[in-house]
Amino acid sequence: PVNAVLLALVVLLTLRILLPPPPYVPTPYGLADNPNEAYNWRPRCHPESQLWRTWTPQELQKYDGTDPNHEGGKILFAIRRKVYDVTAGKSFYGPGGPYATFAGRDASRGLAKQSFEADMLSPLDQPIDNLSDLTESEWKNLRDWESHFETKYTKCG
Repeated sequence: PVNAVLLALVVLLTLRILLPPPPYVPTPYGLADNPNEAYNWRPRCHPESQLWRTWTPQELQKYDGTDPNHEGGKILFAIRRKVYDVTAGKSFYGPGGPYATFAGRDASRGLAKQSFEADMLSPLDQPIDNLSDLTESEWKNLRDWESHFETKYTKCG
């Protein structure tokens, strides 16, 4: 009798190893649609996709957040020839915000020099600033700002 019980146990354990039960996968209908309600959740709708493209300074200027009728008042911001959608930070980059000067423009020089004045912006009808005259500490500032934007906002060009 003991051998039969042990044999049954070995067979049962072997079957569990060879044929494990399917993993538990919650149905999407059972998931909350708000991250404050549950650890596992799904959004109500798919987030709007962002088209990756190349921008000219003149095209970028239209995305300064001043016209709510232009793509919902979207705000774009460029650093070292990379364009970010900073609409989520509208209170900082939108009209009246501390960084509003840079909205719809390439902000590289101003961020590197920690200056938020309009004279830090290169004219729209001239070539893009190559930043060749920045000091090492200014380059460090610029790289720090760039890593902040890389992790916080969506890159779109």
